[in-house]
Amino acid sequence: MIMKNRTIVMVIFLILAVSAQAQVSDAVRNIHDKLQAFVASGEYNVDKGRVVNSDEVSGSKTIAYSFSMVFGMDSDNSTILFPHLKELEQTLRSEAMHAKEIYMHDAKEGDPLISGIQWSLGNTNGYVSGKYVFGKKQNIRLLSFDMTNGYRYALLLLWEQQIKQDKQIGNTWLMNGTIFEIHAKKLGHMPFIRPYSERKEQELTATIKYAPDSSSPQTYEELLAKVRQTCQIYQRETTEGKTAAVVILHKMCDGYPNTLTREQYNTLINILHPFTESAVGQKHKEMFGYTCYTLYKKSEHYQDEGGEVKSRPAMIVSSSVTTSQLKKLVTHNGLVVNESSDLQLVDCQISGTAPDDADSISVRRSVSHSEEFGRFPVKNGRFSFTCQLPKDEVCYLLLDNRSMTYFWVDGQPVKVDLKHGSVKSSKASQQRNNFVNETEAERVRMLKIKNRAELDAAINRQCERYRQVIFSGKDDLLRTYALYKFYSELTYDELKPFVSNKFRYVNHLLMAPVKEYVAGLEKRFPGKHYENVLLVDTLGNYHELKEYVGKGYVVLHFWESWHHDQFDILPQLRILYEKYHKTKNVEIISLATDAINNPNSKWSERLKEEQLPWPQLATKAAWNLYGICSWPETIVISPDGTIIASPRNVEELEKVLKTLNNN
Repeated sequence: MIMKNRTIVMVIFLILAVSAQAQVSDAVRNIHDKLQAFVASGEYNVDKGRVVNSDEVSGSKTIAYSFSMVFGMDSDNSTILFPHLKELEQTLRSEAMHAKEIYMHDAKEGDPLISGIQWSLGNTNGYVSGKYVFGKKQNIRLLSFDMTNGYRYALLLLWEQQIKQDKQIGNTWLMNGTIFEIHAKKLGHMPFIRPYSERKEQELTATIKYAPDSSSPQTYEELLAKVRQTCQIYQRETTEGKTAAVVILHKMCDGYPNTLTREQYNTLINILHPFTESAVGQKHKEMFGYTCYTLYKKSEHYQDEGGEVKSRPAMIVSSSVTTSQLKKLVTHNGLVVNESSDLQLVDCQISGTAPDDADSISVRRSVSHSEEFGRFPVKNGRFSFTCQLPKDEVCYLLLDNRSMTYFWVDGQPVKVDLKHGSVKSSKASQQRNNFVNETEAERVRMLKIKNRAELDAAINRQCERYRQVIFSGKDDLLRTYALYKFYSELTYDELKPFVSNKFRYVNHLLMAPVKEYVAGLEKRFPGKHYENVLLVDTLGNYHELKEYVGKGYVVLHFWESWHHDQFDILPQLRILYEKYHKTKNVEIISLATDAINNPNSKWSERLKEEQLPWPQLATKAAWNLYGICSWPETIVISPDGTIIASPRNVEELEKVLKTLNNN
């Protein structure tokens, strides 16, 4: 069995998807009713609405309402909202937890994070689109919802308020606003709401521009704390909020007004740099890299080198913000984010022995290798300290960047022998500590095995250990860790019981990628119809997936070309292609998810070496559309566009191909 390379996807800020479809319908009805009440009230001379674009076939349409008012006042308060508009705005905030996409911005926070939005509506034979470019002084409230009837609903509320002062005639209060109510039929792969850019629509990247933000960290200590917190949240959540997290992270670093000393810069880079390799998807790796570059320009290193940088990392466009039903909602320059945390910190007393030449040890969190809870001195081969750590999680001691020893946090004293990599703790955690350290040590040993048969045997032993803990063990917390390490090797039916509320630790941090993986499997579940998506070939020409579907069976092969291990599957795919391409009319399509606008990608060069006989394409959208969160993955599509299977490995793929009828 070949274990897949996983990109652990946990995230962060911003609110996820729908809790129940009935709540979505109620939310849409509530918003529509409040809008109609505002229109009926006549506040701010609001008009009765006009259709600005529509599609007669699907019934999709956009209705625009305008309102404005001017009058004299004595107050300096420019944020007054009349009752019905205020109720509509408050309703948008309260129903945000049920929305699919959300963007909120207050004019006092500076320029909007994105320049505008574009929406698409229509039918399968064509579509119309609308766009709106945001004004610099506008307040913005945008929510969109996925409906059960194949439609989407969105409401965009924009208004601008200002006071013009005049000592002779008094102050004049100005109110001007627009509302767009959008009903749209779903258009397959085409995004409903997306950021609007003046650049060509076919370009897949754009540049983020930030306005000065008074909320940016003003001191190094504040910056360090916020960077750590943001990276911690990035590790904790689900896919949809991840882009907003890295956008906010860069915004904070970009707004830092001071020069970083070499030591300060090195500390921040030690936190951020691991994400340039481990973050989810190439665009996130690029964004973390660009954040490192931004800090570099603020450091003494940059000044010493005369302000010259040899290469400038790429930038990415921010995606639409998604929502989830969580405890506390706040705004950061218009992005609705989640700052709530179920993280429970406990005092942990740690002592032990280390090699005589050791100077210090670092305490870190296993799920976020960059997150350091503290660094403590080692004197004469001994150490002892107390620090606060997250309860019921795995942490580890890093010895001078040489070795790691893991332990579970339960609030009880921990004794560690760093010379031999052993841990003594409470009776409840001892078995967990042994399991984690043994499996990690075995993983490190496997990295050194060169013989393929020997490596396969070691992998199978490791897999069996994880399966035993998951299906035969009695320790639910240890089972959670085993699921976290092994989930992509399990079937949907095997995983389903652990993502239900009946499982005690379903909401544990370690279960976040497991739940996302299951959600991804459901997106590509057998029986579902495939989703069309834009693709790019090695010459930069654009294609659509529908060009390949319908002529025979199609195998989608998702991979990330930067990882050399993922080339190991190509010889096996070549064997299957030669065996089934002509006999059963099977076409393989490899989709690299990291190759578009990536100057460091070796995709094209490596493909020239491999000379693969099937189409090689790149995509930035398909992996999310099909719920891909580990690589490599495969999906088999029938000639009529129905998904037949989502095999976990080449062995399962061949079993599926054997059963296909000749076409």
